[in-house]
Formats: sequence, C-alpha cells, structure tokens
Amino acid sequence: MADDYSLAPGARFFVMFRCSQSECQSFEGVYRGLSAIGPETALVFEMEEGLRFVNASSVVTMDQVEAAPEEASGKKKQVAAADSVFYG
Repeated sequence: MADDYSLAPGARFFVMFRCSQSECQSFEGVYRGLSAIGPETALVFEMEEGLRFVNASSVVTMDQVEAAPEEASGKKKQVAAADSVFYG
C-alpha cells in the first residue's frame, strides 16, 4: 500500500508550479523521471503535447491522480540507461 502513494514512473499527477512570485500554473501529466537542467534538478512529465520539465524548486503542490501501473510479473523491468535519465 505504501507503493500506491509514491513518486514512481508511470504515476499520474496534477502539478502546480510557480512561474513568478505572483503567478502559478498547473498541468496534469505522467511522471517519467528526473533530469538535470544546468545546476537544477527537474521533474519530467509526459503530456499529450510532449515532455514537460519542471524545476523541482518551482513545484508548489503535486496531487497524485493515479498510481503507477503494477508490473505483470511482480518484478521491476530492466530499463536501458538512456530511458531512465533525461538530460536537458
């Protein structure tokens, strides 16, 4: 049950992030992983329009809409190194 509420690839989130001191924006997307954008760490989400990179320090709230799908065999699948990390 603890895995139901985790930042795991494949989980869907509603994310609110800060654009400026007085403005926030939001979107819904599927979490895919972490990325390095210069010295910052970003969360990567897949949306219908493509990938969205959001600086972790800009995130105000993240509401989990749907848990990550379970693996059919009960084991984690092996992911190629190029698929597990995004570089920006």
